[in-house]
Amino acid sequence: MRTIHVLKAPAPPVNVVGEAITVLAGGDLSKPFEMHIQEGVQGGGPPPHFHPWDEAFYVIDGQVEVTVEGKSTTVSAGGYVHIPAGTVHAYKNVSSTAKMIGVVSDPRGGQFFTAMDQLKVPQDLTRIFEVAERYDVTFLIPKPDGTSTG
Repeated sequence: MRTIHVLKAPAPPVNVVGEAITVLAGGDLSKPFEMHIQEGVQGGGPPPHFHPWDEAFYVIDGQVEVTVEGKSTTVSAGGYVHIPAGTVHAYKNVSSTAKMIGVVSDPRGGQFFTAMDQLKVPQDLTRIFEVAERYDVTFLIPKPDGTSTG
């Protein structure tokens, strides 16, 4: 039988390359799912990447362009996207602000966000790739040393 967990207050948001991400429920306390609130500004969002966990977004404010395996779709408030594990995806906030609830099927999601707190592009790119590798996130862009990822 699964354990029931009641989490009363989330940790403060972390700054993940300009996105404010609040881990609402994460790690072993919320298995098998984590929930996050992701808030960003126009143009913000991660480059194409993949990881070994499922991920879903429910847009609660603004518009987000979600690209999954090369196909882009604009999702407005009330829209939902599910991305299976291992699928190449990215998103970009297309409105002046955007807010999503994110759900992932692995505690590494929130751990990755927490480890990325306060890292900046381009000055911290080497560190960003190190953190991504530690949490099995693969970005499909060239590494700072000129080698490719993926």
